[in-house]
Amino acid sequence: MTPNPQEALRALRQRAERRRLVSESLPPTTAPEVQRLVQELQVHQIELEMQYEELLLAQTDAESSRQQYVELYDFAPVGYCTLSAAGTVQQLNLHTSQLLGQERLRLRGRRLALFVVPAERDRFAEFLARLWAAPGRHQSCELTMRRADETTFFAQLEGVATAESDDETLPPTSYRLVLLDVTARRRAADALAASEVRFRATFEQARDGMVLLDGDCFVDLNAAALRLLGRPDKSQVLGRCLLDFWPDTQPAGRPTADVLAQSLHVAQAQGWCRLELLRHDPAGEACWDELSFNPVLIAGRSLLHAAWRDITARKKGEQQLRESESRLQLALAAADTGVWGWEQDGGQLYQDARAREIFGLAEEPAAAAGPFGQLQAALHPNDQARVAQALNVARHEQAIFDVECRLLGAAGNVRHVAALGRFSYEEPSGQPLRFTGLVRDVTTQYAVKEELGSKNRLLDNILQHLPVVLSRQGLDGRYREQIGQGLHRLGMTDNCMRGQLAAEVLPSLAPHFQRLLAGERQSYVASLEHAGRPVYFQCCGFFDHEKQEAVVFAIDITDSERLKEEATHLRLRQQQEVLSAILTTQEEERRRIAEALHNGVGQLLYATRLHLDALPPSEAVHAGKELLNEAIRATRSISFELTPSILEDFGLAVALQELVSRIPASLAVDLNLRGLDQPLPALLATAVYRIVQELVNNVMKHAQAQEVFVEVSREDHQVYISVEDDGVGFDAGGAAARTGIGLAGIRTRLGLLGGTFSSQSRPGQGTSFLLQLPVPAELAKGD
Repeated sequence: MTPNPQEALRALRQRAERRRLVSESLPPTTAPEVQRLVQELQVHQIELEMQYEELLLAQTDAESSRQQYVELYDFAPVGYCTLSAAGTVQQLNLHTSQLLGQERLRLRGRRLALFVVPAERDRFAEFLARLWAAPGRHQSCELTMRRADETTFFAQLEGVATAESDDETLPPTSYRLVLLDVTARRRAADALAASEVRFRATFEQARDGMVLLDGDCFVDLNAAALRLLGRPDKSQVLGRCLLDFWPDTQPAGRPTADVLAQSLHVAQAQGWCRLELLRHDPAGEACWDELSFNPVLIAGRSLLHAAWRDITARKKGEQQLRESESRLQLALAAADTGVWGWEQDGGQLYQDARAREIFGLAEEPAAAAGPFGQLQAALHPNDQARVAQALNVARHEQAIFDVECRLLGAAGNVRHVAALGRFSYEEPSGQPLRFTGLVRDVTTQYAVKEELGSKNRLLDNILQHLPVVLSRQGLDGRYREQIGQGLHRLGMTDNCMRGQLAAEVLPSLAPHFQRLLAGERQSYVASLEHAGRPVYFQCCGFFDHEKQEAVVFAIDITDSERLKEEATHLRLRQQQEVLSAILTTQEEERRRIAEALHNGVGQLLYATRLHLDALPPSEAVHAGKELLNEAIRATRSISFELTPSILEDFGLAVALQELVSRIPASLAVDLNLRGLDQPLPALLATAVYRIVQELVNNVMKHAQAQEVFVEVSREDHQVYISVEDDGVGFDAGGAAARTGIGLAGIRTRLGLLGGTFSSQSRPGQGTSFLLQLPVPAELAKGD
């Protein structure tokens, strides 16, 4: 046990003070030389004591540093191991055992070369030879290694050969190695190489022109690009600038150099850019090129890749499309529409069957009625001025006439119509000639719109007065809208997170957001935190394909969830009280049986032995005495196992050490205890003792083991129990693993205490158990 330096310092100072007082209490008649000598001795004594104090402090620091080193070594995220000169594992940390897929106890003493694939063991041997030949010099090597379960991984080994002391003149005696799993890196490198091969094949065989550029100069191009340039081979193109093959200006008058420079800059900054350029082929004919630039990395060199195609035919088609767009846009703007119009000169109104059905006008309107007289009579009075104004604007400004209005039927019914059209004009005077338009009956759509408006008003009232939240996210994962009274529970206001990434604001809900954006419907309970207290929302979400956004509607259920939590906590407290009563009753019954064995059966056995001692010696008497002695020892052992008083008197650590000391020497036990300085609750300490006792007894009865490793530690308000043996093992999925009385009792005890239990075993490969028990909250607060 590490000495307490503060207590030692306090004791030393008290002793120095007492000795100083002795000097002051010398008789006056004492000779001055004696007094001076005594004072010098006392000063020297105090100096020695101060030196001792410094040694104690240094010892404490050294012990703390050693413990930190052990923890850093064992729990390091990389593998560390020490090999003997023969290449066998002498020491290793937990990460090394995880990389090799086997327990540390089974790895010690084995040759590390066994975990290297056979094809690369010679490389491993050469690596060790290099280390041995250059002691103290760090070297590295990459190998393919194989775990205990036959799976392989790529490992980078960093090593050095060292001697037993720091004397560099001494020959090395061991190797120190660092193991790094570089499987992901190797696979990425292989994938990159394969990708470059595929890129080169695609580059050479593509139908479109493919070009590699360094800046704006040609580095490479394929046969299709040579055909576009009209060049027989690459030697006439490589190293030349792009501008050498295009005219100085483009149709809009902008210099080609400026257009190209801007496009290359955008490609480098944003990862892609498309450009259209006018060029003249070798025959002098104008042709259009489309170039798509994107940066690439080829053999570690940063270049620009350009996909190049001739789009001359497409550009001609686009020109023709623009010429006919004015005639087609009306027909493409609506469906189920009527066609109507009138001649500006004479005011003759014309309409097809669908327009007559929508307008409800006579089939042959009188010419004297004027261009708009018949329609104006059918318009709702409140819409007449607005429609006339829109028509005048369309006539005088050559704009599109687009208006929605109401029409009154003969029976007094109201219909909503949408009219779209424009005037055509005489060239070059610009006088309007005729009006051509389309008309649609939008009564149903208007009713739907009104209903939607009513629902939106209802939704607004819900969001403003009930504890709910409505959120909308775009495909980029950023909030477009977040409103509702429920935001106040989180201390937020409407749209305070607009534009922010939802996965960064609420990382715990990121998986739900991803599934929503993927088109899945989601229903979940979101658990958040505000002002140190949990907040709960019942969320329902879907993806709106029309608006390309995820919509989530959340209802605040915090109050009901907190009531449920309180009910759950009350039920758990009741269960704990019942548990305490059950376990206490069990221990009391054990204590009663132990006392009965000791005071009843034990006393009878002692009395019987005294009776035999009084009989004349004989072979039968001697045999009886031996049997009685064995029975007395068995009674004592059973009594101790039933109720180990040492657990109550000296605590869990001493009780476990006493338990291990009673195990026969044929089974080597490695007991490790950590964090047990602070006492545990009696109920928990008893449970830990009983669990270790049962597991060790199982090892002695069934495992046929030579060694067992037992560790009990307390960390972060949890007690961890680990028991590993090198015995025969068993089938973890078999009936014996599920029906054993001892393991069933352990599971029952763990269930009552809220603990967890896991085991690993295979026939012939030993068994390991890992258990975890929570320390009660009351004791954790006290810590």
